[in-house]
Amino acid sequence: MSGPITIDLDAKDIEVFSTRKEQVVRSYKGEVSGRVHAVHWAQAGTVLVADLLDGRSDGRTVSTAQISRAVDAVRAAGAGGQILFQGDSGYYAGKVAEKIAARQALFRLGVPRSRPLWRAVAAVHEDDWIDAVDYPNAQVAMLDYVPAGWPEGTGVMAHRVRYDAAVLSADPRSRRSRTVGKDQLALVLDGLEEQAYAYSFIATNRALDLDEETAAAEWEFRRRTRIEELFHDAAHGAGLNHLPSASHQVNAMWMWGALLAYNLSAWLQMLAPLSVARRRIATVRRLLIRRAARWTATARRHELHFTAQAGELIAQTLARIRAHRHLLPT
Repeated sequence: MSGPITIDLDAKDIEVFSTRKEQVVRSYKGEVSGRVHAVHWAQAGTVLVADLLDGRSDGRTVSTAQISRAVDAVRAAGAGGQILFQGDSGYYAGKVAEKIAARQALFRLGVPRSRPLWRAVAAVHEDDWIDAVDYPNAQVAMLDYVPAGWPEGTGVMAHRVRYDAAVLSADPRSRRSRTVGKDQLALVLDGLEEQAYAYSFIATNRALDLDEETAAAEWEFRRRTRIEELFHDAAHGAGLNHLPSASHQVNAMWMWGALLAYNLSAWLQMLAPLSVARRRIATVRRLLIRRAARWTATARRHELHFTAQAGELIAQTLARIRAHRHLLPT
């Protein structure tokens, strides 16, 4: 396995309804919850590392140890390609970037909006903006800004989307309006401008010398959704939508049971592909596991007789396993 390796960092709150459970606290959203911090290998579709902590645990602190564990895991699996870590602004920290760079890996991390970034965006010439890939009314550009103390070679790209004044709100809770600069938003709300740009920012240590490389990097970061699918699938297909016990150790085992179910689903689909796209745990359970069969006993020999469709699928799976037996350690 020599191709590129993309590893996503993310966290998911699991709401509970009892403060008597161990290591659950009221999060910043106001919910009593625990938080799963997961590291996901995008190409393999599997979880590499996970930790169950309280609802206020910070990904910037937790991920520094998880990064090394994730790198060791993919190398142990035989993957030798270039590793790229991705995370949203919850992982924006110099120590996270330094840890990734120390393991000879690349990073793409979301950057919180700040005054230095707004000044850097204002300095970008209009001709330097290039069209984003597969995103109408959106553009990207590299900024003349480097976070202080970050690894050498770090740069920041900006992504902007044009919105009409009618879809922007004065409500401070509006997620879209918070991505627009305050001065520009004020002009739109006062009726002095008909359009405004919403901005997001990404820090990376990958060299982006060409416009095409910058647009492709932003497109890849925007499609960072597989880890979100992990949390959704594990919650609705394997029970990771609640923490059943008052014991933290039991809940941690519950978390790993759900994540192992997710991984087993991925491995089963590698052996017996159901379609081009990955199927959810519930679909795999229905198509591969819950198959009707007839149990017979003849001359002290017991056999399972599956339907023709299931039998063909099982035969293909066994053939695939036998064909790759030489890859397994002896």
